[in-house]
Amino acid sequence: MNFLTPLLGAAALLIVTLGAGSAYAYSEGEIARLHELCVAGDRHACDEREAAIHDRDHEAEWRHAHPEWYR
Repeated sequence: MNFLTPLLGAAALLIVTLGAGSAYAYSEGEIARLHELCVAGDRHACDEREAAIHDRDHEAEWRHAHPEWYR
């Protein structure tokens, strides 16, 4: 084992960690809070909610459970 092995391992771990961090999924509670803020007039919350509700893993379930989010 040479001195580059730990460095390369750390770099690979950093790349994997950063890649996983970009796929953050919002919780149902977070989206409900964003929806309330949006209804109250917070345009930033509206934009963030729009991005959050289009989660491939949960959108069908949320569309059924919370149709108000999609109006």
